[in-house]
Amino acid sequence: MKRYGFIITTIIFILLCFIAIFLKKEIEADMLKTLLPDNVITSEDIVPIANKTSSVIKVVFEADSQDEIKEIKNKFIEKIDKNYFEINKYDFSDLINKYIKTPENFLSAKTRTLLKNGNYDEVYSNSKEALYNPSEIQLTTMDKDPFLLFNDFILSNQKIKFEQNYIDGKYYDYLSLKIKNNQGLSPDFINKKISALTELQKNINKDSGKIYLAGSPIHSYHTSIKAKFMINLICILSTLFIIGLTYYYFRSLKPLLLMFTSILFGFITGYIATNLWFSNFQIITMVFSATIIGIGIDYSYHRLFCETDNKNIIKNLTYSLITTIIPFILLYYTHIELLKQIAVFTVFGLFAIYLVVVLLYPCFEMPKPVKNIKLNYKYLKYIFIIICILSTAGYFNIKFNDSLTSLYTPSKKLLQAEMLYNKISGEEYNNAKIILVKGNNFDDIIKNEEKIINNFDNPDYISISKFLPSIQRQKENYELVKKLYEKELKNYSEILTNKQIKKLINTKFSPVTFNKEDYPFIKEFLLNENKSIIFIFGNENISLKSNKAEIINLKTDIEGYMKKYRQTLMLFLPVVILLLFTVAAIIYKAKNAAKIITPSLVGILTSLGLTGMLFGEINFFCIIFLYLILGFTMDYSIFRNSKEKNYEDSIFTAALTTSISFLLLSFTGFKLLSVMAIVLFFGIITSYITGYLIFRKNSCSE
Repeated sequence: MKRYGFIITTIIFILLCFIAIFLKKEIEADMLKTLLPDNVITSEDIVPIANKTSSVIKVVFEADSQDEIKEIKNKFIEKIDKNYFEINKYDFSDLINKYIKTPENFLSAKTRTLLKNGNYDEVYSNSKEALYNPSEIQLTTMDKDPFLLFNDFILSNQKIKFEQNYIDGKYYDYLSLKIKNNQGLSPDFINKKISALTELQKNINKDSGKIYLAGSPIHSYHTSIKAKFMINLICILSTLFIIGLTYYYFRSLKPLLLMFTSILFGFITGYIATNLWFSNFQIITMVFSATIIGIGIDYSYHRLFCETDNKNIIKNLTYSLITTIIPFILLYYTHIELLKQIAVFTVFGLFAIYLVVVLLYPCFEMPKPVKNIKLNYKYLKYIFIIICILSTAGYFNIKFNDSLTSLYTPSKKLLQAEMLYNKISGEEYNNAKIILVKGNNFDDIIKNEEKIINNFDNPDYISISKFLPSIQRQKENYELVKKLYEKELKNYSEILTNKQIKKLINTKFSPVTFNKEDYPFIKEFLLNENKSIIFIFGNENISLKSNKAEIINLKTDIEGYMKKYRQTLMLFLPVVILLLFTVAAIIYKAKNAAKIITPSLVGILTSLGLTGMLFGEINFFCIIFLYLILGFTMDYSIFRNSKEKNYEDSIFTAALTTSISFLLLSFTGFKLLSVMAIVLFFGIITSYITGYLIFRKNSCSE
């Protein structure tokens, strides 16, 4: 039987290694897709709207002189990969060729308002000033546009900024890069092209001046780099800790081969299952997966310390596995991609470790422990009392925070780059107000945009209708210009002939139609055939009275979903506790089930209070991690209840390795994972102490 177990395990292991080698799946670095429920991603407009600015890379140039600014900017533009990046700007050359045929159809918002109010003298005065301005470039001839209204329209559609900015003794310039060909935030693109861009930044910074990079792709790149580093660091430190702990107890490193075989088996299985289950692999899932070393090693220690009756140890391991994976299975139904992936990875990974411990360990003779734990009941009781007091005080400090800033905090360097770009460019898309506009077709969308913009007093905005007026708007503009000609064109008699004046007054309306496929920039504003977005900058107060539009506040909407799911999970937690109690009661009877689940409940309550005391706030994910405390800690009570020899040593080492894994995870720099790790660390430690105190009469190590 032992031989068959070895053969089966070996064959499965080789097969999994073979699959893992040839199985390559994209690593997803898009934080929004990571955190939002999948039903929101598929049914709402949040992600498509957010992605309109997520593929923009913000670049700021800094130097001591204008010549240096031009030099480093030209060097940067020259060396970027033109197959993947393009400078993000609106090319009006094709549009101007269309506009220029009927210049009377196009008016700036300011001129349009003056004409509607009958301020013809002011329009005439402005046009004369522009006419005699030596720096003014006339886009068409006087006999077609005597008041230079077309010039005014074109200039009003450009966000005029100083080409160079002089701040605190330094010169600055900027540009934004658009990722071409819908590359988005694909992991392959992040790892290769963004990496090359940051290398270019470093090389230029060495020579002269300084370049700052910001934007979502840059954040994703640095997140990816940090994740890889933390995975390696956690694995190395956890491995060293396990080696030292194992040698301390067994005075031998022989068990390590089987222990790390089981961990590798679990890691590969979890990796394969997650890759086959999902279309991509979340970067934060990769970081979390490193903690399976601490979680999965529990089974090995239980097997090594308590090996008396093989059937009994298998029974305890099986019950432990069941109570651990139940919360993870429930975690899958949160519909949040990150948590679903963590659930699948952990369930399959732990099950694989369980199989190795059950099938492979009996095939080898392992050394017996030569050390026993000596814990002082009195000291543990005092520690427990202190924890309870601190956690109780923490409850008075708890505030619920569903803000996105509670999940991710950029580095100071990236935050500085973002702020500098916004200051110099004025293009604060992250703080722009967004209006979602609906229409039956493209022209209908444009007309609805124009109706909405009419409600605001000279707003600073950008949209499709700003560049491509509807036919209805063109006709209105034509009528306004015609009245202007009738009133003021006689004043141009010294420049225009009577024939030219008459021709201008008698010009017939000729609409300009636009094919949206001819202008790539339109895609930046269209969500689909029936929806577009308007970005409004500044402090414009927005209120809409139209069923054709709605105000979109990405931050508020996302936080609303976080709050909704947090409240649901808080209400559902007692149901999960009751389910686990019922399972335990069926296996061990109600009285023992109460003793088994109590330490986990105390761990939940104290970890919540201690987290409130340290951080002062609880978010959606903190509540989710309370579920995991149930799964991680119930097996301690299961083994204590079994009264196996050396059970306290196996539980102590299991709790220690798991808690150390999460303690290391708390230093990752990912705010979401750091808080999660602290919650779980407190829960595991407190649960262990509580269980020790409850089961102390049976403790062989007291």
